[in-house]
Amino acid sequence: MWLDVYEDFSELSKSEQLALFEAMKQDLFPEEPDKINKLLKSIREARFSSGLGCVHCGSTDVKRNGKYRSRQRYLCKDCGKSFNDMTNTPFSGSHYPEKWVKYIELMVEGYTLPKIADKLQIHISTAFYWRHKILYALGSQGFNQLQGIVESDETFFRESLKGHRQINHRKPKKRGEKDEKRGISNLKIAVVVAQDRNGNIIARKAGTGRVKAEEIDKVIGGYIHPSALLCTDTATNYKKFARIKGLQHETVNERLKQRVKKGIFHIQHVNNFHNRLKGWMERFKGVGTRYLDNYLYWFRWLEIGKHLAFDKRIEQMLISACQKSNYKTVELFKSA
Repeated sequence: MWLDVYEDFSELSKSEQLALFEAMKQDLFPEEPDKINKLLKSIREARFSSGLGCVHCGSTDVKRNGKYRSRQRYLCKDCGKSFNDMTNTPFSGSHYPEKWVKYIELMVEGYTLPKIADKLQIHISTAFYWRHKILYALGSQGFNQLQGIVESDETFFRESLKGHRQINHRKPKKRGEKDEKRGISNLKIAVVVAQDRNGNIIARKAGTGRVKAEEIDKVIGGYIHPSALLCTDTATNYKKFARIKGLQHETVNERLKQRVKKGIFHIQHVNNFHNRLKGWMERFKGVGTRYLDNYLYWFRWLEIGKHLAFDKRIEQMLISACQKSNYKTVELFKSA
């Protein structure tokens, strides 16, 4: 029997042999316990970096309370509730802890839900809710403040109401069907992107159609340092936004083929981010508008960490997703 298997194996190409080996390894040795335990230790240290505190009420009057399934539990003396290192994280209550690391690996690689479900042998709805619980947790980390020269511009995505049972403001569309209105309209979702020269990025959904100065302020206004210099195109909405915030403002007239002004002012970093974002989003065949911000958090996270080694990116995503206490259940997603 084994001789027959070996003979068939030797007839495969090198890439096919490696793929088969990885598949067998994943089935026989799903994830090394030492690796998971090491990551759990890193999560604990990051989550309780200021000292052990109750994830329910914040009290520091906490004691150890035995173990359950080899995980340490704690008891809060103030609110009387118990918790462990993973309580109120995306993986809280998960039935598949051995698949966490592999799931994060596939997210870092940008796999679609059907491929993730197939590789991990989980239901596609499980893959979906895991994804959005993780992305919601990443988004709750907030953004770094933008300083120095800050570029900003908006890009647009088609409105997608997939999953909605009733649509009132327009007739339902089939996938690939063109919008009734051409160009920028209320059927397009505006995404405002701002980036400073230190690589800090904000990308968030702003509204529909032409974005207003007040919408720009709501999305990025709270994250721009008062001493920053705003660099945009000549759109009047950004001129008004700069006046509202009292920011220095330089404009680049791209209609006149002006790419760089005074040798330093341009919005090329933001426009390049737009292009990469659009290319990356194509694999998902249309993201539901209600979840668009989550995908923006995902792509932004991938962009910021793209120079790190693959293993380090996996570790950072897992730790970042578990660093803050986030109570987000499947039921809450369904009711959103």
